[in-house]
Amino acid sequence: MTDASHSSLSPSLSLVRKGAFIEETYRVFSQWDLQADLRHNLARLRSTNPIGAKNNSWLGEVLETISARFSKGDDFTPLVTLAAGGLSLDTWKYCLLWHFGSTDGLYCSFIKEFLFPKVQEGIAVITTQDVMPFVVGLRKSGVARGGLSDAAVERLSQDLLRLAGQFGFLEGKVRRRIRNPAIPEDAILYAIYSLRDSLKNLDQFFGSDRWKLFMLQPPQVEQELLNLHQFRRLHYERAGSIRELSLPHANLMAFAQSLVA
Repeated sequence: MTDASHSSLSPSLSLVRKGAFIEETYRVFSQWDLQADLRHNLARLRSTNPIGAKNNSWLGEVLETISARFSKGDDFTPLVTLAAGGLSLDTWKYCLLWHFGSTDGLYCSFIKEFLFPKVQEGIAVITTQDVMPFVVGLRKSGVARGGLSDAAVERLSQDLLRLAGQFGFLEGKVRRRIRNPAIPEDAILYAIYSLRDSLKNLDQFFGSDRWKLFMLQPPQVEQELLNLHQFRRLHYERAGSIRELSLPHANLMAFAQSLVA
């Protein structure tokens, strides 16, 4: 896993329009068979309906979205392990959000290029009209494929705001207030292990754009490491420009297994 460019992520409008499906994905992954492939799991889950869908149409929509979201990108085995092991949904959803950094291109563009800078500027309220010029830019650049009518630009702007709201970064329906939710410690550690699995260079680790999904800048990432060091969940030291980070588990999967052992 490395920082993916926007061009390498899925630019699917559908992933934004369908939303995060946080609880639905959690329930599906809690019943996932790691010995079977994606296709066989989805076929089995269509018959078992682990989300309690009221009809086959809704169940199919959820499973198709999960298939589109996880057919590429990071290995989602750790997410499955955590859901199957009963990790709290309040923590698990931020682990899911972290995976969006390898799957959901439009949402990543929105966070990194629009919402994160607004947060850093101290903007308190965002409206659909504020987002629309950004979406027009996506249309002009070709990132949002398939063409967007003016009505579709407005709808996509609303959908991007709604998706950020599902993870607690916005609240409200028309004038959405920016929030700064407390990311659970275990979700921060999940992100740390994820990056350390591939970014051995600590400069790349701190500078990863993916931290913006959690609304974190490098100094804030370092403060998180210092806090985790204090609670002995990792070892982090800095002397001038020299940093040292040591983790007690070998990789992300081992860490995930430790959380639900």
